[in-house]
Amino acid sequence: MTHYKEKMANHPSVEMVHISLDFNQKAALAWAVEESFPWPTVLMEKIRDAGLATLTPQEAPGYKLVTETGQLVAEGKEAVLKKAAALALTKKKG
Repeated sequence: MTHYKEKMANHPSVEMVHISLDFNQKAALAWAVEESFPWPTVLMEKIRDAGLATLTPQEAPGYKLVTETGQLVAEGKEAVLKKAAALALTKKKG
């Protein structure tokens, strides 16, 4: 949550989405609520309907940064946070 608040929360060019890999829908929702996630959570049964099947990580946690059209920009926590921060700086300058 700290990384999100520091690097993404105030950047309109970046939106975080949690793709749950939990088979237990109730547990997934309870965890998201308990953690007070400020971003949307997509449950496993809704991944395909949300158009996220090709972006779903194979392990948790998995970080992917994609464009609004679904093009992969960065993958892995460090790469995603670094690129998101760079995008935020670019938007501020422009």
